[in-house]
Amino acid sequence: MSLNIKSLEKSKSILKNMYFAGVNAVLPKTLIVNKVKFKNGILYVGDQSFELKENVYLIGFGKAVMGMAIVLEHMLGNYLKDGIVSIPSASTEAMWESEDKSYFPLLESGVIKYCEGSINNQPDDRSLETTHQIIDLVESLTENDTLIVLISGGGSALLYMPRPVIDFEDKLYVSKMLQNAGADIKEVNIVRSKLSMVKGGGLARMAYPASIISLILSDIVGDPVESIASGPTVYSAKRPKEVIAVLKKYNIFEHLEGDVKKILMSTERFKDKQLLTRKKQFKHVTNIILGNNTVAIEASSLEAYNYKLTPIILRSDVVGDVHDVSLAYAHITSLICLALDKTLEKEEFFAKVKDIPVLSLSATKVDEIYNLIDNVSEEGLVLIGGGEPTVVVKGKGKGGRNQELALYFSLDWLTKIKAYPRFSEYEVIMLSAGTDGQDGPTDAAGAFGYPAIGPLIHDIYTKVKSMASKMIVKVEEDKEAMRKKKEEKEQFDIKKYKEICKTQELSGYLRAKKQKRQQKIKLILIKMKQV
Repeated sequence: MSLNIKSLEKSKSILKNMYFAGVNAVLPKTLIVNKVKFKNGILYVGDQSFELKENVYLIGFGKAVMGMAIVLEHMLGNYLKDGIVSIPSASTEAMWESEDKSYFPLLESGVIKYCEGSINNQPDDRSLETTHQIIDLVESLTENDTLIVLISGGGSALLYMPRPVIDFEDKLYVSKMLQNAGADIKEVNIVRSKLSMVKGGGLARMAYPASIISLILSDIVGDPVESIASGPTVYSAKRPKEVIAVLKKYNIFEHLEGDVKKILMSTERFKDKQLLTRKKQFKHVTNIILGNNTVAIEASSLEAYNYKLTPIILRSDVVGDVHDVSLAYAHITSLICLALDKTLEKEEFFAKVKDIPVLSLSATKVDEIYNLIDNVSEEGLVLIGGGEPTVVVKGKGKGGRNQELALYFSLDWLTKIKAYPRFSEYEVIMLSAGTDGQDGPTDAAGAFGYPAIGPLIHDIYTKVKSMASKMIVKVEEDKEAMRKKKEEKEQFDIKKYKEICKTQELSGYLRAKKQKRQQKIKLILIKMKQV
């Protein structure tokens, strides 16, 4: 299988530009500037308007909220009285190094305090302290105040307050077990909310009776506001039945004990009736989705036209096991190649595509795809999908869902080529990357995948396996050598002891020592009788 390096690098460059077009469309600054306006005490968000109260306060938590907060502080001016924003480590430094010079934090006149914490999406002592400060602020608010809440992906780690009876590590441990078992983000957040003071509507409850406007950047498929950052401004009954069902699904419930288990099984006792509408929503809260992956996907699609490519948007809500997602992408790619090759008629294409697991495309979408294939540009076409596959963590390797998806696709597409060599005539390359710029606990946003990677991975795997085998053999050999050395020493010590005993016996030393010991015992007994 030949590899045209020049063509490969060109394709990588195009895919990166499409990715950055999508990311730029959902940049927090861009979204605030395009969708939020402020005039004469009225805040306009899309087609909604809000008359701000006497005092305006701002809080935020998440990877993207710093950019949102900076623009809003410029926009609101003297109306804004105070603010606290919880952001990931190194965010401030990244802001000053940004190429976008349109907005920067107000250093002298600004009222917003930016507090860093959390590394690799995990809460720490700093995010805990910042959450204490946020709680102190919102609990002091009155009915004459408006609270603007900025929420984005990563907010769960940056707004972090376990229930008092739970240790910091216990809550982290439960969340980590769920993530490693392959639970999706919605399931993880159901459990997180139960263990938290601020999630699942806890923050909104604390801020009552102030009016709350939440501006949200969604990082979850389908934009469920109750799951984004674990829904701190969305009412949740936190029913133990739902929580236990998630934990049992992944065989975790039976391993829990103590205060954690008691909390998870407990019924909430908050008196929220006066705060809620008939639809069980907070009366004093308005939650608004400002941006999501649909916005990013549409921007990437438009960028494709700049390279004379035909974009095909599959769907924005692809979920499932990462390998299942890879197989689905590889399968639809193979069917499109067959359609381009005119070896697959429309009826057969329609029948095979609509039943692909994971994608489950509608008849209308399949028809749209075939019509686009029929009129594809000379430069080729690009499939665009969005979503969030799940990964079951095995071993101690590093990576994230995007890198794993790219790797799986490389191997799955190579398998397709081996089964049908004509596929090798098509240049197929995947880019899987996250819009937040971080894939798992790594410094990469994602990775490219293409069939030539397959043999490289096989070679690396073979070498690593060989090295591991040699290492295991050496460890076992070292253990055996140490065991033999220990045995030899023990035998030597026994032999030496016997020789010493024999020498002492022959010399009369032991007999004299025994008599002396008996005399000493008699003396001790005599003294005891005298007492």
